[in-house]
Parts: sequence; structure tokens; C-alpha cells
Amino acid sequence: MVVAVNNTTDKIFKFKKGKYNLKEKAVWKSKTAFIEDTLEVIISESAHLEASVYAKCYYDIKLKRSEMEDRYVLSYDDAVRYWKNYCDARVYQIA
Repeated sequence: MVVAVNNTTDKIFKFKKGKYNLKEKAVWKSKTAFIEDTLEVIISESAHLEASVYAKCYYDIKLKRSEMEDRYVLSYDDAVRYWKNYCDARVYQIA
């Protein structure tokens, strides 16, 4: 399980389809859900730009293309870096 906590408000992030709600407390269901929701946020922010270029330029995150599927792949470390550096959040992985 992965938890992201805002540094300023100490609220726990709840993510639904790439959005977060600071009013409710919630945790990620899994490491995979954390990565997938973070990837959705980055892709939605990129709008009409190429998502991999946007992620590299704005967040210094490398998005890779999956060989098996036609989709982007994001590493766990890059997802943590996104929330830590750009959303001012602490990220914890709980067993």
C-alpha cells in the first residue's frame, strides 16, 4: 500500500481518475494503482503535447512505451519523485 501526504496540510491524498481530494482521507490500494493514477495525471496534464516530452521537460520524468501494449509505462521511483517534488507530498510505502 502506498500513501501520499501533503507536507503543508498533513492531509492524505485520495486519487480518483488522476485527481486528488484533500478533504477526504484515503490510501492507495496498491503500488500499481499509485503508478497508474500518477501516469493518468501526467498524461491529462500534457493535453495536446506528446506525454513523454511533457513529462521529461516539466518533471524530469522518463515515460517509456510498452513493447507489449500501446501505452506509456512509469516507474515507481518516478511516480514518487513526481509527488515529492511537484505536489509537495511525502510518499510512504506500507507493507
